[in-house]
Amino acid sequence: MKYFVLNFILSAFIVTSAEAAGNPTQVGLNFSSKSVLGIQGEFDISSRFDNAPVTAQVFLKNYSHNDTSLDTWNSTGIGGAVIYDFNTKYQLDKKFHPYVGAGLIYVIHTWAGIGPEKKYTGAGSGLYVTGGVKYSLTPLVTTDFSLNNFGSLTFGVSIGI
Repeated sequence: MKYFVLNFILSAFIVTSAEAAGNPTQVGLNFSSKSVLGIQGEFDISSRFDNAPVTAQVFLKNYSHNDTSLDTWNSTGIGGAVIYDFNTKYQLDKKFHPYVGAGLIYVIHTWAGIGPEKKYTGAGSGLYVTGGVKYSLTPLVTTDFSLNNFGSLTFGVSIGI
C-alpha cells in the first residue's frame, strides 16, 4: 500500500507540474492549532476536468512533540489532494475561495520514550480530507484557513510563482 501511495503522490506531482506550466502555481507554508508545520504546492489542473475549478495540491507536514527530553513523538505526512473551489459555482467575491478537497496521505511515526518499549517506528497511509476558505490579499499572495485531518485547524500563506 505504501508504494501505491508514494507512486500516486509522485505521479500527481509530475503530472501537475507539467500541466501547470502556463497556469498559476502557488507555494506556501502553513501552521496548525495542533503545532503541525507544513509546506505545500498547488497547481491548476482545471483543463483536465472540462475547466472545472479544480487544483492539485501536494504537501509535506510534520508534527513534533516533546514531553521531556526522554519522551518524544514525531509524525511526518506526505500526500496529495484534489481541491474543488466553490467560488465560480456560487459567483462570490473574487477574493474569497471556499473549497473542499480529498486525497491520500502517507504518514511515518517515530516515538522514543521510557518504559518497556523505548523506541517505536511505524508507517501508514489513508484518506486525507480538507476544507476551508482562501482569501487573496494581492494577486500573488493568498491566505488560507482550513480544517483537515492532519493538523486540525490550519492557517497558511501562499505565494504565486
